[in-house]
Amino acid sequence: MFSIFRTLFFLGALSYAACSPLSMISRTPRSAPLPPPEFELVFICNLFFDIPSDFSIVTPKWTRVTLPITGGNWTTPEGKLIATVVPGIGGEWGKVDASGTLFVDSVYFVQFVHDKKYAYSYLDGYGVPSISDNGRAIIETDSPKYAGLNNITFFAPGILTEGLLVSPHWAPVNNLG
Repeated sequence: MFSIFRTLFFLGALSYAACSPLSMISRTPRSAPLPPPEFELVFICNLFFDIPSDFSIVTPKWTRVTLPITGGNWTTPEGKLIATVVPGIGGEWGKVDASGTLFVDSVYFVQFVHDKKYAYSYLDGYGVPSISDNGRAIIETDSPKYAGLNNITFFAPGILTEGLLVSPHWAPVNNLG
């Protein structure tokens, strides 16, 4: 009798598995590894910070850093001006741990030169100031010309030195359409 119930249970489980959404996922292993992603340099971000007005709080875990963003721009890889940073709106609200690693947390706005529309930019990541950081950026805009910047997670490494962050923004090639 126990074996009949076990058989019925097993058959029921098989019929459920055949109808399960998870059963639609292929379980065959890939014959080759995924190709490495390809990136294209879309623009270079230059942000100016007011270092003298740095407001820091030392906590037991890390040092909280607040730096106002006073200006900057976005340029094409060839150096043509795309947008200017709106001064006084946004800043850096990062933190530095005991090893000296800066955890970037910046928000700022730019105004495009072409159509005078605005974009919101969020930049986060980590690195060592004056050496390099690994960052990512998210951009939101209502500019028809630059709508393609929406819905892309940019790879945005950079170097922060003496009140200037230079951060090339790279996008996966398949996102650029």
